Amino acid sequence: MAAPMMRKGAALRWCLERNCGLSRRSSVFYKFIRRCTTQVSNSETVVSSEPEISSNIDNDVPRPGVDLRRFSDIQEERRQEALRSVLVRHVGKATEDELTKFCSHFGEVQNCFTYGNQELYTLLEYKSRGSVHSLLNTSHFRSILEILPYRSRLLCFRTSNWMDNASRRPGMGEMTADQKFSILATKLCAAQSMEEQMQVLVRETQLTEGETRLRFLVCSLVEDAITGYFPGCIVHPFGSSVNGFGNKGCDLDMYLNLNVEQHRTKKKKSFPRMEYEVRTVPTERAATQNLLSTVGQSLAEFVPSCRQLQYILHARCPLVKFMHEASGIQCDLTSNNSIALKSSELLNLYSRIDPRVRPLVYAVRHWARMHHITSSMPGGWITNFSLTALVIFFLQYTDKPVLPAIDALKGLADKADTCVLEGNDCTLVSDLTKVQPSENTDSTDELLLEFFEFYSNFNFKNCGLNLRTGEMQEKKNFDALYIQNPFEQQLNLSKNVSMHQLEKFVQLSREAAWMAEQPDFLQPEVGSKGWSTPWGLVSILSGHNRRKKRLMDQKEFTPILTPSSQGIPKGMSDREYTSQNLPSSSLCSNLQSPGRTKGPKMETGDSTAAGCDLLWWK
Repeated sequence: MAAPMMRKGAALRWCLERNCGLSRRSSVFYKFIRRCTTQVSNSETVVSSEPEISSNIDNDVPRPGVDLRRFSDIQEERRQEALRSVLVRHVGKATEDELTKFCSHFGEVQNCFTYGNQELYTLLEYKSRGSVHSLLNTSHFRSILEILPYRSRLLCFRTSNWMDNASRRPGMGEMTADQKFSILATKLCAAQSMEEQMQVLVRETQLTEGETRLRFLVCSLVEDAITGYFPGCIVHPFGSSVNGFGNKGCDLDMYLNLNVEQHRTKKKKSFPRMEYEVRTVPTERAATQNLLSTVGQSLAEFVPSCRQLQYILHARCPLVKFMHEASGIQCDLTSNNSIALKSSELLNLYSRIDPRVRPLVYAVRHWARMHHITSSMPGGWITNFSLTALVIFFLQYTDKPVLPAIDALKGLADKADTCVLEGNDCTLVSDLTKVQPSENTDSTDELLLEFFEFYSNFNFKNCGLNLRTGEMQEKKNFDALYIQNPFEQQLNLSKNVSMHQLEKFVQLSREAAWMAEQPDFLQPEVGSKGWSTPWGLVSILSGHNRRKKRLMDQKEFTPILTPSSQGIPKGMSDREYTSQNLPSSSLCSNLQSPGRTKGPKMETGDSTAAGCDLLWWK
């Protein structure tokens, strides 16, 4: 059906462009074509109709694809799994079956995950922690003097003929980025629709169950090493490892919580007769620096597999970086950073409120990485957190919002959910059954193209993004991109972004929206050996057709000539440039993006009404 569908889609486009004047309106045009071709393909078996939206939503009805568990419960479940687990390196010809059989003598083995290239490792989870202690009590140290007898849950398993090291496999070598994308593109092109392509992308790039468990186990191993100094401390993973948007190979961010609050006096009127004798330091920052320095030295000197330690103690948020060799994970350890964990909880909530959120964020993040909009290096690039915030704001602001604003989530919270960190109100609802499902029925691929069109037309010069209200707000500083920090509201979480990188993001968003209008975007040419050209999501990720002659002539695609269109003059910083070109007054309340229904609607071609210095569809 692929070839006939291609002809039907192309014919519909030609008729609409020639007779109906619907060209160059990406989201409307794409949505109409997609639904028409879908109905044609299904006409032989079923009559297509729009689902009815009920105003009375029963929260007790299960929501397909939505995980309604509390974030704290998920974290605690993972933490307990890690405490029941060990990480074992295979020595000699030891196999997974042989290892599992041996370990079963000490208790029931519940889960087993094996990974590795040159050396094999197995993450093994017991049903009870007692089995772990039994296994450790029978383990021994090598009979050599040049060792530090540190007991940990990182072990090695030898066969009876362990002197035979022939089992070490030759390294297969790390694939290049182009090779990885080629394999991924092949799988994406085999999908039946762009929406399915986005699901495949999530499945192929997200953290697997074994990788997620491994990250919690690394945190648990680090916690074991620190507990001797600070009993009761907890090492929490945060960031991409737990926020629902983690990719394979992403860094592991860890937050060391000393759990001091549990030792503070709960009753204000009571006076403690006994307290701990402690050393004092000049400032809280100095205490954090001393703490991380001591912990880092312990990891370097005693803990197996912790290598390449770097102390970055004078950064705004002091941290220690190291490589955990057994897991192959790059780790960043911080302390006194509880707001970062709360930010991870916020993203995790959004990732589970609606099943369309994760595929959309994964697609946008992968697109940004492929086009070097984001980078692992520090600098003026848009960070993954800022990029995810852009997606969330779009889903809050779009016609019939997909996601609620943060203040709406706060309004649903119970008294037990109240959370104030460092003087900032970080209260969020923990019971997701209270969150009403969205009435927006757009498919995931439709939302992706609407995202690109939305930010192609966004007035970044005058307006900032407010995730707490889900509304635009007038910029009061000269930063190129302003996204209000959801918890530390006086901060801009995208302050590092340069004007050049912002313009690059807008330009590439515009190109992605343009690609969606091409006749072969959803219906590729089909050869005898399968797909012969990239299509759908692959076209957007790879930038296919970017080097072809544009179908947009000067009448269709006109730049608004302001100084930013000409680039930033040499010797002038982004801040100086922006301050000189910022209008004396600009009201975001009067600005309306395409597709928005509430408030005054702005015509697509009326660029002067917005005072926007970026390019607009005309």
